[in-house]
Amino acid sequence: MLTYSKLRNIEQNEKMVSSLTSIGIDFYQEALSYISELEEKIEEERRKDPASRKFLLLSDELRNTKRILNNIFERREKKIIMAALLAARAARKPPENMTREEKIFYENLVELLKENRRKIFELKRKEFLTIRILKDLPQFVGNDMKKYSLRKEDVISLPLDVAKILIEREAAEEIKPAWI
Repeated sequence: MLTYSKLRNIEQNEKMVSSLTSIGIDFYQEALSYISELEEKIEEERRKDPASRKFLLLSDELRNTKRILNNIFERREKKIIMAALLAARAARKPPENMTREEKIFYENLVELLKENRRKIFELKRKEFLTIRILKDLPQFVGNDMKKYSLRKEDVISLPLDVAKILIEREAAEEIKPAWI
């Protein structure tokens, strides 16, 4: 059973550590149930006496509970986003102690980030080619109207048509970037 005190402890723990703390797989359902119970108690007290001390205390508890829950959610959300970003950049295992909802969010986010990276680097790969220059070349102007001064062992990303001409003339070879 979730209580205000437990929520405060969870909030403090989330602030203190960089990883996700253990809050239980059904934390958000439990928190929403707790809020519903508070709302019912407030409504009952409001009907009895809206000026009573108990009504005011319960109202404060509800407001603070919502604020604490939001703080917990935002801290955990930030931690999950950072973990997903790291997983999209380099294969990493998912963080521990995620709730059901957080696992779904994490998996969707990792996939979205990976797909975005694929699209960007595919576009770059289609329009440009990374090559290594095999011999010193005289300065030339490419189809893109840019001047190029290339020396042996230079590694450069060039427009596809310029790079292919250099490769055909055996003045360069294609390099496959590590992210592809």
